[in-house]
Order: sequence, then structure tokens, then C-alpha cells
Amino acid sequence: MSPLNSTRRLFPALAGLVLGGAACSFIVDFQECRTHADCAGADQPLACSADHRCVTAAELPPCASHQECADAFGDDYVCGVSSQCISALTDECTSITWPKGVDHDQVVFVGSMIPVSPPYDAITVPLENAIELAVADFNATASLPGDRKIAWIACDDRGVADLAVNVATHLTEEIGVPAIIGPVFSEEVLRVATEVTVPAGTFLITPTASNKAITTLDDKDLVWRPIPSDVYQSSAIRDRILVDLDPKPANLVILTKDDAYGNGILEDISAPLAAAISVTALRYPDPTSFASEDELLSAYSLVLAAAIEANPDTVLIVGTSEAAQLVGAYVSTLPPGTPPPRFLFSHGAVPVMEDTVLQFPNASRPALMTLMEGFSPIIQDADNFAAYNNRYKIRFHDEDALTTSSLSYDSALVTFFAMATVGDGKITGSKIAAGMARLVDKAGTPISFGGTDLSFIRNAVDAIAVGNVDLRGVSGELDFDLTTGEVRTNIVGWDLTPKPGTTDIPLITLSRLYLLNPPPATDGMWVPVMAP
Repeated sequence: MSPLNSTRRLFPALAGLVLGGAACSFIVDFQECRTHADCAGADQPLACSADHRCVTAAELPPCASHQECADAFGDDYVCGVSSQCISALTDECTSITWPKGVDHDQVVFVGSMIPVSPPYDAITVPLENAIELAVADFNATASLPGDRKIAWIACDDRGVADLAVNVATHLTEEIGVPAIIGPVFSEEVLRVATEVTVPAGTFLITPTASNKAITTLDDKDLVWRPIPSDVYQSSAIRDRILVDLDPKPANLVILTKDDAYGNGILEDISAPLAAAISVTALRYPDPTSFASEDELLSAYSLVLAAAIEANPDTVLIVGTSEAAQLVGAYVSTLPPGTPPPRFLFSHGAVPVMEDTVLQFPNASRPALMTLMEGFSPIIQDADNFAAYNNRYKIRFHDEDALTTSSLSYDSALVTFFAMATVGDGKITGSKIAAGMARLVDKAGTPISFGGTDLSFIRNAVDAIAVGNVDLRGVSGELDFDLTTGEVRTNIVGWDLTPKPGTTDIPLITLSRLYLLNPPPATDGMWVPVMAP
């Protein structure tokens, strides 16, 4: 055999070895991943599929558990209603809190809808903080039947009804939460309940929405609130102005936020007030309806100009955190030497009464404090609030709990206790709602949200396992009417007094009590609160 022929015969064999080696290398290279960690670094979350490809959640087969989705894509991911791994987070839902030390499938989800973005953050961040505290307190102390803990998805609906509907849709139709805490404004609650949560069978408890229309909402017993209807606050405002204030107003301006909350109270009080004194009612737009701060200030300046022109001796503001801006602009616009009127704040604005005064120079604050008072339902239990406030301050950097934060803490724990009545089966909104009857039994085990520790949570869950309970929360007695889903409480009056040791630092101070007449009356009588 010639050397040439030998070379020709050898070449295909060598070529085969080379090509064979390349083919083997190609097969290995096609396996993009062996573990989920091999798919890290992409612009979007990827997981390693069964055939060793880096794929998106939509490309994976249906999921069976939250844990497999978290293992594949991270803790933001859950096994959604569609049995696909989806992110629980959106532009509005920005955090998910998993309980420590348990599998992701040993949880029951709760969503919250609190508008913590400006302009409402001053009064709403404490509401969300209180939910965080309630989740931490419950998970550290007790479990739901089946050894399950609470997982919490926190969302910001920005106080915008359309956005609130979108957030609620994500929580119910995509995540499948059985319960939502919030929204906090009546306008959003009415829209969300009607369009989303009631059709979805989701339990909804709003800490602060108080419009009277919520009472008669066709809600299939799925909408609850630890705050009374505004019909009682309206009576208290009317009687304070016409009967109790000294001197009695002669010329009243009512500045009303143009939403369900503001318009509902205005509807109840305008006619009886106008029959007795001069009344000028002015509506101002929701601050979230403006594209810029300049547009907001321009619109509010027109309303305030009309208010000042009416020359009132008393101004009632029926709104929320924007009340501080309104009072600041009003007083600053008065002609030099013109004394400011009295300012009355409805309950939605009470949390900013102190901030309203603090925006003024120190020298003018003592006089302004004497001109301001507010109305709210009873939202602090005399015995339980102090212990709660101490825990709040420890967790949130020595800040005092805002008065209304007690309502969101109670809303969260009421939800968890109602879940505990369901047993170890699937927890649904309708089952949570059915369990509410077991929390308001006057013959049941008394449970008070107080004391120096959290033993009341464990005691409540243990008592629910064998019977019924009677809850007394941080905000007061939680005597829910099982027909309306709300409580009936007296109204309190707040003044501003100097913080001890100061003359110019305001402190909101309980000064009066509006005692309701026996049910079904919606009116009552103002009495002073005696100093301790």
C-alpha cells in the first residue's frame, strides 16, 4: 500500500474522531443549565427546565406549589391561580413577607392596599406599619390550623379608585389571596368591593373607610370594618356646631373633599346646619387627581379664595391629610392683622392636626392650637393602646403609633383569628366571613389585645380551637354587627394642647365624648372628658 493510499484511508477515521468529538461537545454545550443558578444574570428571571434549558416562567409546565416557584425564580414568585409561576410583585405591590422557618407552602396569603405614596403618606404609613406589626406578632406567637403561618403582600393603591381596582384584581385573580386589608378610603372600598372582591368571594376588611353607603352594600357578608358609619360622626359634628360650641358659629364654611367620604358627610350635615346658621359649602378636588403640584395649588387657591371671601368665623374641613395644606394656605393668605377662624377637622384629617400647627412659626403656634379641634370615632382603647404603642415604637424607631393605626392592627388580627375558625382545610373569603360570628360572642372567652406580652394571640387561637371568643382590640371593643359588618361606637373630640414641658409643640388630646343614644339612634350628646 502506498503512503498516499494509507493517508487517504486514515483521514476519514481521523475526521470521524474529530467530528464525533465535536458532536459530543455540541450535545454537552446545548445543555444550558443543570441548576436554576446556572440561569442567573438574565434581564428577566429564568429557571432551568427539565430538558436543561433556561426558560421563563411562562415556558414551564404548570406549577404545583409556591416553593417550586420560589426555588426556580426567587422569593417574589408564587404558584398563581392559573397554576403558573408568577411574580407577586408589581409596580403597586412592592413587597412580599414570608414567615421565617416554614416552607412557602405552609402559608395563607393576605394582601393589603394602603396608599403609602404622597400625598397621603403622613397618615397612611403608620397604617401599613401596624399591619406589618400584626403579621409579625401573629407569626411569632401562633399558627393557623394545619401549622400554617401568614404571608403578606403589601400594595399601594395611591388612593386612586381605578388603580385600586387593578391592585385588587392582581391579588384576587392572579395570586388568589382569600383576604385583603384595605383600601382605606370609602371611594376605593365601594369600587373594589363591587367590581372585584365580592364577585371573587374575597374577604375585605377596611380599617378606616366610613361612608354610610358601605353599610347597605350588597356584599354577601364579605365587607367588614372596625370603624362605624359616618352617620354617627355627622350627628356629632352637627351637634357640636349648633349646640356645644361657645361661642356658637354665625358664619360657617365647609371645605369638603369631593369624594364618597366628604360628600357623604356633607349630605348629612348641610341642611340642618344651614337651617340655623349661615353656611357656605365648597368642594375641593381629590389631591390625587392632579398631574402636578402646580395644578393642585392652582385649583385649591380658587377654593380658598372663595372661603376667605365668605369671611367665616369657623371652617370645617371634611377630608384627609390635605387638610394641613388647606389650613396653611388659608392662614397665610389672610390679610395682615386678620385673626384666623376656628378650624374643625373630620376624622380623616385628625391625624394631621399636630402637623398643621407645626408648619407655622413657633411664636404663632400657641394661639393656633386653641383654634383647632377634631372629631373621630373611638379608636384607642384606654387599656390596650399603651402596650401596643410601646411595641410599635420599638419596631419603628421610637415613633409613636398614629391614632388610626390601631384600626389596621385590629383589622389584621381580626382577619387572622377569623381564619383560625376555618380549621385545617382551604381558607376562603366566605369561610373567613362565616367565622366572624365566633369572634363576637359575649358568652365566649374574653380576649383583650393588651398586656406586656403577646400571650393574648396564642390564647385567642387556643380558645377558637374549642369555642368562641369576645374580642377587645387596640381600638376598643370589636363588637361587629353581623348584619352590617361594622361596629357602633361613640365619637370623641380632640383638642391640641402643648406637649408637657413646651409651649409651642402641639399634642393631640382627648377632650370630649359624644355619647350615642341607645340603638338604633344615630344621635347623642356631648360631654366633657375629665382629666385623670
